[in-house]
Amino acid sequence: MTAVIAALGPEHADTLAARHQQAYFTGEAGETQAAVRQLQALLDDRLRLEGPDHPQVLAARRSLIWFFSLHGDLAEAERQLGELLADAQRCLGPDDPHTLAIRSTQAAFAARAGRTVEATVAFTQLVTDRSRVLGPDHPHAIHSRLQKAQALVGEGCSEQARDELTQILNDAQRVLEPGHRHMALAGTLLARLQPL
Repeated sequence: MTAVIAALGPEHADTLAARHQQAYFTGEAGETQAAVRQLQALLDDRLRLEGPDHPQVLAARRSLIWFFSLHGDLAEAERQLGELLADAQRCLGPDDPHTLAIRSTQAAFAARAGRTVEATVAFTQLVTDRSRVLGPDHPHAIHSRLQKAQALVGEGCSEQARDELTQILNDAQRVLEPGHRHMALAGTLLARLQPL
């Protein structure tokens, strides 16, 4: 990060993007509290530089809420996410990829809270919307299909989930590079659902 700041300056768009990636991977590595601190600092800078309605400000808020939810109050995270969704729909519209990503997080929160029927309905609608906006072969559309299959498993609909995962894996092998994380997840989930 030091090299990026030295080359581009602390307020360059690419520097801010690199900081977001660094915070994201910090959180993915399990250091969620450090990720929250990094994202809060990034959000403060983005708000100052870009204003509250900028798409990257909304993206930073989403990431901050996500990592906060992993060690904080899920109900509070859901409340904050509801506010963020309203802001994104107002600023960007219902079909913007950022808005769709927020809806995906909202559905994931419902699944995590044990509201599996709500999660399945939300992911089913996301599959439709992301396929329409981004195309059915886009990784985000495929990811929504995977999340829907996971929600189906949570509902106890293992046979339907197995059928969907088989189709997802076939489609993913056609359009994604070998070893893509979506293919790996589909394969892992499918293996768990195979009858003994």
